Amino acid sequence: MAIARRTRTIAGICEPAEMSLPELRTPAVGAVHPLVCPEGWPRMFLRSAPIVCDLGAGNGRFAAAYAELHPEWNILAVERRLPRVRKIRRAQELRRLSNLRVLWLGWDDLLLGWSQPESCREIHVLFPDPWPKRRHQIRRTLSVRVLTAIFRVLEPGGFFRLLTDDAGYYATVEQAAAALPGFGRAEDPGGFPETQFETIFRSRGTPLHGAIWRKPEGNGTERKRRGAA
Repeated sequence: MAIARRTRTIAGICEPAEMSLPELRTPAVGAVHPLVCPEGWPRMFLRSAPIVCDLGAGNGRFAAAYAELHPEWNILAVERRLPRVRKIRRAQELRRLSNLRVLWLGWDDLLLGWSQPESCREIHVLFPDPWPKRRHQIRRTLSVRVLTAIFRVLEPGGFFRLLTDDAGYYATVEQAAAALPGFGRAEDPGGFPETQFETIFRSRGTPLHGAIWRKPEGNGTERKRRGAA
């Protein structure tokens, strides 16, 4: 599986063979990036299917397990740290997950600049860096701007799922999501694979905070939801 990147290769960092997907560069004025075009996702996955994004995928445990559970979906793992990207790539190859891709990119960049509106069925953000110190909280990725982008990128009927061990971060996201018209809390359908952090925190008895927000159906058109191909 190829790894898409956002910058030119730095010598010794990544082999050219890993860079066969369309490059991710800062868009020029008037430029149309392949991932933004209607055919962008099918081009990356070599097929058309619902898109599920695991943003900040870490070691890829959730993304790989979810890809195995739902071979009818396209699973996109987005991770900014190259060692983790390579680990996800190895897991994809060893487990022969043809419906899993990994993108070497900050997921806020993906949402704000490289995603087509109403293009994703599900978006999962699992244990984002909480930056617990007050002076560092400005670095938290789930800002109002990013949550607005998540709402824009979700297809009607699609959902955003957050799971964190930081109660303050969760409360901030909940407040920001409540300000988006129609972005309502939804019942958790369950059946999601655990991430590595989730397994660790649950074994320690650490309280976890999570929710699902679903985008309403648009214009009275019935859209397929979770569980449909």
